[in-house]
This record gives sequence, C-alpha cells and structure tokens, in this order.
Amino acid sequence: MRKLLASLLSVFSIGAYAATEIKAPVFSLKLNGDWVAEKSDPDQFSYYSKAIDVGLTTSFVRMNAKPSDTERIANKLKEFRLAGENRAASEFNLRMTIADPIVVPFSKGHQVAYFGHDDHGRQFRYVGLVFPDKTINVYAESKTRSQGELEKIFNDLLKGLSFQ
Repeated sequence: MRKLLASLLSVFSIGAYAATEIKAPVFSLKLNGDWVAEKSDPDQFSYYSKAIDVGLTTSFVRMNAKPSDTERIANKLKEFRLAGENRAASEFNLRMTIADPIVVPFSKGHQVAYFGHDDHGRQFRYVGLVFPDKTINVYAESKTRSQGELEKIFNDLLKGLSFQ
C-alpha cells in the first residue's frame, strides 16, 4: 500500500512542477517540469531536469549580417560546433559519433542541426538558428535517454522557443 501511495504522490508531484522560462534579449524558452538553473551568464543558460535526466544549454550571439549571409554564417557555425565537439572528445578521451550535420533554410535565415553519442553512453542533440540579427543555440544531452527519447524531448522543448 505504501508503494502505491508513494507512486501516486510522485506522479502528482511531477505534474505540479511550475514552468520555468529562460528569458534572453533575443529569445525565450518555456521549460515544463523540474528544470533547475545550473549556471547562467548574460549570453548562455544551462539547466538540468532530474526527472527526465536531460541537461540543456542555450546561448545567443547578436550580430548585424545581411540576409544573404546567413547560409555562409550557418556553415561557419557548423564548423565551429564540430571543432568544439572534437576538442571536447579529445580533452575528455571520448570517442564520438556525430550524424551528418545539416544546414538548411529556416524562417528568415538558416538552421544548423546534428545529433550523436559518445562511448560513455551520452546522447546529444543540437540546433542553431542563424538570422541576420542573431544566432540562437540549443543543445541537449543525456546519459540515460536513448537517441529517440532525447529527440522527442528536444522537439518538445523547441515548441517552447520564441524569438524576439
């Protein structure tokens, strides 16, 4: 009986988590659940949800580019991100597999996206949105979620993203 009561209480308490919102000058992201800020600075925000065991990092960069330059900037962003993943793999002695990153048109700019995993069981997903006036980065990772589970969580998170 106690186990049943404890299970019911945990289900109700998960639903009772208040929504958290990351508010940045160029975007906002609504997070439902038990997300807790781990660190933040004016341009980068890191959150963690214990209930779903996912870490989330968002950041932005303001810029002043021509609309015709967003594809070139997105390709540079892709190079920068992959170089960063490779540096981290080397620094932490990880073997990483990253699916072919893509750069595609998106709204008023371009989108960079990739996903992958490492030999320590960590799954990760990234999307970068490049507009003439800003770049928004969203990165999620988990050591316990499958790539499919993380993809669903990531896509649900992106539904709460709005741009200013």
